[in-house]
Amino acid sequence: MATPSTPITELDFDAVKRQLKSYLQTQTQFKDYDFEGSNMSVLLDVLAYNTFQNNFYTNMALNEMFLDSAVLKNSVVSHAKELNYVPRSRKSAKAVVNVRIYDETRDDQTITIPRFTDFSSNYLGENFNFVTDETYVARKSIDAATGDTFYVAEGVELYEGQTLTSFQREGFIIDADGKLRVQLTNDNTDIESLVVFVDAEETEDKNIFTRANSIFGVQPLDKVFYVEAYFDNSYAIYFGNNEFGLQPEPFEDVRVQYRITSGADGNGANVFTTGFTEGDIRVETVSAATGGLERESLDSIRFFAPKSIQIQDRAVTTKDYEILLKQRFPEITAVSAYGGEELDPPQFGKVAISVYLRDDAQLISTTLANTFIEYLNERSPLSIEPIFVQTQFLYADVHAQISYTGKMTTASASEFESKVRQAIQTHSDTNLEKFDAVLRSSKLASEIDGLDTAIESTQIDIMPIIEYSPITGIAANPRFQFEAALTKPYPFNLTTGFSDYKPAVVSSVFDTRGGVCVYIQDDGKGNLQLITDNITNPEIVEPRAGTVDYKTGDVRLSNLFVEGYPGAAIKIMARTKLDDIKAPKGRVFIIRDSDVRFSASREDSNAYGSIDGNTNSRTAY
Repeated sequence: MATPSTPITELDFDAVKRQLKSYLQTQTQFKDYDFEGSNMSVLLDVLAYNTFQNNFYTNMALNEMFLDSAVLKNSVVSHAKELNYVPRSRKSAKAVVNVRIYDETRDDQTITIPRFTDFSSNYLGENFNFVTDETYVARKSIDAATGDTFYVAEGVELYEGQTLTSFQREGFIIDADGKLRVQLTNDNTDIESLVVFVDAEETEDKNIFTRANSIFGVQPLDKVFYVEAYFDNSYAIYFGNNEFGLQPEPFEDVRVQYRITSGADGNGANVFTTGFTEGDIRVETVSAATGGLERESLDSIRFFAPKSIQIQDRAVTTKDYEILLKQRFPEITAVSAYGGEELDPPQFGKVAISVYLRDDAQLISTTLANTFIEYLNERSPLSIEPIFVQTQFLYADVHAQISYTGKMTTASASEFESKVRQAIQTHSDTNLEKFDAVLRSSKLASEIDGLDTAIESTQIDIMPIIEYSPITGIAANPRFQFEAALTKPYPFNLTTGFSDYKPAVVSSVFDTRGGVCVYIQDDGKGNLQLITDNITNPEIVEPRAGTVDYKTGDVRLSNLFVEGYPGAAIKIMARTKLDDIKAPKGRVFIIRDSDVRFSASREDSNAYGSIDGNTNSRTAY
């Protein structure tokens, strides 16, 4: 057989057919053949189809051999298993409640709320079942206001889903070596709730095996089990083969207890009732249900599987702490870990942890914070203590000014305002709302320019905002670190006045001693002043209320006394030298719509529209 002059290198069906035809035309045996004829064309179609099918199969098979290119979930899970990575299952939403029990007929000091007590909630028209994961004790108490006696259990944690408590018999898998594995039959299992019983009666909690995530420190007779992903969203349980955990004998009965869940659907449930029948039950919600998650996506498995083998379930560097937390608690949007020596005052030998949950309240509950720390304590070096630092935020006063031509649009200034505000919020959602985020004004201005061909130019003025919520009636010495060089103004003097002075630091208004309404402003010499909020005749109440370091953006106030302030906080704003603004360490950067001001000028008609969305901003800006 002659060697083809043109090797078959194409993958497309038509291209393969053309190459086959070109090859046959070079052969003397087919010199007089009409390759467009029906018989030969059919044969070429068959050959081309067979080649195309082989190409496709080979390409797909090779793709599935690698984690990065695998398409089938079973292939991705199989590769992740080689890295000792267990993809996340569905996860139950968790709520925290206080349970009060009113029962005048009882003289007991306590009432026990059993494990697996059912609670229910109707949220968005759908009913959800919640259960307790442990036993709680309600203790006798007296209402100071009414004198009524009741029993109260505080901090009761409820998990969405239904716990299968009948010691489910699951599918048994016998490996080639004769060892036992157990496949979970329900693919909606929250694997964090798994408990395994070996050769135990339904009424006795004995021979309980607990889950181990690694073989580190596991002895041959330890009662542990391991979990691995199986096929089609299911999971399997296996044991330590008497080397890294006790291996059940073939005749022993293995039963599994777990919770099946609706995942993310239960998030937000906040009104609960219970079937617990001990007296008059009243359930007070401490925190609504959060943390419910769907199964881990393929992209997430591809990203985290290599990282898990990299850190070996141990936290050594600050990056390890961040990866471990995001891997274990996927509801975390952003996490920041840094050495305790960077705190003020420094705390040596500690690692500070701050987390941000975009869909949750800005303040993290003590219960949730303790959960994070407990998880990290088991993975931290002996001499290092992880501590939780409540996440702080950096906001931005944004003044967007656009110039547009009416020749290319019929839109009004208000319509442009709506577009610009939406673009700013999209930019915040996409590029900010995380730790160490940088707001690049040129990029934001470019995105606004691209909203409409009629926009001729965009100018963005941005000032970082740190909010301060002081305890009223008590003097304090707060400190605000912008961690950026500030634009130092010329030294302030009364002769020049306030009208044209542009300070580096300014605050929103608040009431100080004697109910005087003031705001904070620097004097260009490194001092902070308290100035009365009087547009026509402002006066300096306190010329030395604190200091500002223009090189570092370090703002310190001394003996600040606040009697009251509008809104939830006092805004401390700064004018930075650079247009790009980076969030200080431990702060999440967010742009709120209430902090956005907008103005638009129409060039061809001299029409001008201005809408100020920030009533608390000083006129100096």
